[in-house]
Amino acid sequence: MPLDPPIRALVDALAAAGAAEREAADLDERRRMSAATMVLASTGRGPGVVATDHRIAVDGGEIAVRVLRPADLPSPAPAFYFVHGGGWTLGNLDTGEVECGPMAALVPCVVVSVDYRLAPEHPFPTPLEDCVAGYAWLHANAAELGIDPARVAVGGASAGGNLAAALCLAVRDRGLPAPCLQLLDVPALDLTPMPVPDEEPSGGLTASEVNQYAAWYLGEHGDPKDPLASPLHAGDLSGLPPAVLTVAELDVLCGQGERYLARLHEAGVPGSAFRVAAHGHGTWIIPITATFTLVREVRAAALRHAFAATLVP
Repeated sequence: MPLDPPIRALVDALAAAGAAEREAADLDERRRMSAATMVLASTGRGPGVVATDHRIAVDGGEIAVRVLRPADLPSPAPAFYFVHGGGWTLGNLDTGEVECGPMAALVPCVVVSVDYRLAPEHPFPTPLEDCVAGYAWLHANAAELGIDPARVAVGGASAGGNLAAALCLAVRDRGLPAPCLQLLDVPALDLTPMPVPDEEPSGGLTASEVNQYAAWYLGEHGDPKDPLASPLHAGDLSGLPPAVLTVAELDVLCGQGERYLARLHEAGVPGSAFRVAAHGHGTWIIPITATFTLVREVRAAALRHAFAATLVP
């Protein structure tokens, strides 16, 4: 199936403008350009949402977390702990807001986003440990933040989906408070090298790019089959929170998300996946298609049901 026509037109326009050559810039410039492009897709936080940034100490440094809260949201409120994407090497709190969308206002809930340290400067497991630290900080400060610790969901997009899934494993195994939902968008769940075809399609995430991002994240010593790097390789997925996944038909990672759901079901974990036709890797984030609105509504509905304890009968 071809790409949704508005997305196809945008991809063709970017190619004609020389986007491929610009992507070849050094990593710092690539980060700057990627963030600048991502924020162009922002539709705002929603009415009355107040943002506060916090610094928290982690092993070897300090990271930031951003708390988004509707001004009229009563306490204690449910919370969505969100992890941004970007191949473990790109992204920040601002791009995370674009990926997360106006969930704070739409659900409504508190959104807590973590600015984990990036690879390749900080390879596995540092980004994951930063995410665990942010999650622990949320729970330790739940009363001050006006959050109900029994109603905390976790989620992420792409590499953030990988980190959110791995976070659920770490939380389970370390005895931290369990999330009520894992909401994963186009997650990368298996970092073993992907086969690269002779000709890769244009206009979307390629197997070559996935392999490069994974190599940067794993560094010299990371094992691609470590369950905390590749949750699809975890031997035991029992006891994890219910899962809702969104995958894209034309995404090289589509099969990973669907296999992960099957593994969760085999382990007795309830969940659902939605395959979005005619879209590539998270392309519904661009607000030019009907899918943009509909995927956002599905995600918000999943959070509402998880917070109301009505997601699973």
